[in-house]
Amino acid sequence: MKKPKRTPRRDPSHIWSMSHAGGADEHMSGFQIIPAMLFTAVVIMPVRYYTYKRDMARFFWSVGTEDQTEFFSHIKVNLIVICTVLALLALLFRLCTQSFAVKRSVLYFPMIAYALTVLFSYLASSEKFFAWHGWNERFEGTYVLLCYMVMLFYIINSVNSERNVKWIVYPVAVVSGLLALLGLSQYFGHDFLQTAIGQKLIVPNEPIENSDLTTWQLMDRLAAEGRQILEFAFKKGEIYQTVYNINYVSFYLTLLIPLFGMIFIHENNMRKKIAWGVLFTLLIMNLIGSASSGGFLGMFFVVLTAVVVLNKRILKWWKSVAALLVITVVVAGFTYDRWYPELSGAVKSALNITEAAIAATAETGAGGAQAVDDTEAAKPEEAAPVSGQVAGTGRAADGPAPEKAVLDYFVNDGADIVVSVNGNEATITMNKDDPFDIAVRDADGKELATKEDLIQFDDSADASNPAILIDDLRFAALTLIPASVENEVSGEIVFYCMISLAGDSQIWPFALTDEGTFYHNEVGKRVKLRNVPHIGWEDNPGFGSGRGYIWSRTLPLLRDTLLLGHGADTYCIYFPHEDYVGKHNAGWNINMIVDKPHNLYLGAAIGTGMISVLALLALFLFYIVRSFRLYFRSKYDDFLQVAGAGIFFGILGFLVSAFVDDSSVSVMPLFYGLLGVGVAINLLLSARERA
Repeated sequence: MKKPKRTPRRDPSHIWSMSHAGGADEHMSGFQIIPAMLFTAVVIMPVRYYTYKRDMARFFWSVGTEDQTEFFSHIKVNLIVICTVLALLALLFRLCTQSFAVKRSVLYFPMIAYALTVLFSYLASSEKFFAWHGWNERFEGTYVLLCYMVMLFYIINSVNSERNVKWIVYPVAVVSGLLALLGLSQYFGHDFLQTAIGQKLIVPNEPIENSDLTTWQLMDRLAAEGRQILEFAFKKGEIYQTVYNINYVSFYLTLLIPLFGMIFIHENNMRKKIAWGVLFTLLIMNLIGSASSGGFLGMFFVVLTAVVVLNKRILKWWKSVAALLVITVVVAGFTYDRWYPELSGAVKSALNITEAAIAATAETGAGGAQAVDDTEAAKPEEAAPVSGQVAGTGRAADGPAPEKAVLDYFVNDGADIVVSVNGNEATITMNKDDPFDIAVRDADGKELATKEDLIQFDDSADASNPAILIDDLRFAALTLIPASVENEVSGEIVFYCMISLAGDSQIWPFALTDEGTFYHNEVGKRVKLRNVPHIGWEDNPGFGSGRGYIWSRTLPLLRDTLLLGHGADTYCIYFPHEDYVGKHNAGWNINMIVDKPHNLYLGAAIGTGMISVLALLALFLFYIVRSFRLYFRSKYDDFLQVAGAGIFFGILGFLVSAFVDDSSVSVMPLFYGLLGVGVAINLLLSARERA
């Protein structure tokens, strides 16, 4: 009599597994780890010249340039997609060979919730192109965010052993070491990417239009003359590596320094210990040399958490811990001139000790705010009668100097211009038939007396222009400068009223048209101004190198994204760029463009909605709570426990730094890759405890 076939016992560590699926502790083949390794370790590296077109003319704050170029993001997006496709093919292979298994984890629920809100936000978006592809130079659109979740799922279900962990962690160590050396070349003013060889690696060798030279030949010719074909918008000595922004260097290093520090402590082989110590030193130098307080903030929480979790074990490892402390102190002393101004400035801005000009600290080009290049601005339909800024005092040439005044806002309402000065509101009404027929009323509707006088536009000029002053102490600081401009093409006469404030060189030109009054901005566009809502940081907009201003204008936007967002990476479209007065009062160049909020969670809230943020927070919280419990009682007697704890400390530091840094395709693959490895290690250690 035949014995009945025995049904294999179900593995409690899996939700579902096929007949040939291995156990949770059976390592995956190297071939199937390749997508995880590439995603975690390699995506951060490449830099490549890329040209593309975007319809920018429709935005009132843009000069309208259609042709765009960038170096740091698009190539990384291509690699992210390649890794995701390879991962899906590997999963398909497992299905076909009956070797597919899904580990048991509560983290899938917030991952699915996040992916759905990302997708639904795209479907509901009115800016589908940008929501799918991402913003200029960033490219972190809908499909990229979905790739993150696919890769996180894949890594959790592919890392099954210590060998698998090392196949990912060791390549990360090699790549981070290479990037650290590149960072040092930038720190010492000999940026490899700005050498002829470095630029040939990132720019293709193509024929130059209307020339008999190729790009590489031109590079060689310029190099012989001591020049170069590319000029990045980074100051000499700034460490940006290959991650697009100096802030992102310290951001991702908060992930790696705890991991490699823990491996250094655990390593007993002297040669390997020295190698890990050298890597730790290089990373610390890049962290401090990047001069970004966001990384310092994250590392503070890393150290705090490590002390709590490791507690008495630190005394057991005192020699290795002391070596790491000595390395850190020596590097900090060597780079004192770099980190001290940044850290002291951050503390002062947080405490509002000083009002540092945000324009000096706001990032340009490769940072969060991009300066509009007026030299490329299209000519306006009617030339503005004056430039945005003039010399002089902004008051009548022969009149008394009014007291210091601050603009609150401008509002264009029909033919009227509503202006508020020191909390006092006035309505200025222009007459389309006579530029000097300007009526001014206060908030109660009372018409205010005005008088004509002269104003001098240039301290070196003899000529003065007619102006109108308001005979009221509340508005004595205002000067109204009427003007008329004839359109050279149509012959139409357009009346302008330029408004200036005593002691302020900024001129505010308003045009009166058949559709009402419009502010005439410096890229030649007519804009309706409004009193832009803002929450918080009224007295300290310079908080966090200008983050106070950005966050205060971002928080009111959340009212529209409580469920779904406007679409992934569409933040720049919805930020109130017409808040020229707010930027001016905060010390900004009023044409600065804010393309990201300098806060990962706010960026997600605007792009994919508050529900997506809650899903992410749930994902992170589940991982943090589980990790804390595991590593608080761990014995740290093998590589898995040490690497798992190091990844946990790094993830926590990264999430704290995320309050002042942004998501980007440069750093998020490393984050989600290590998060997946960390989750997989936790599952392995939990299964070991149950055994």
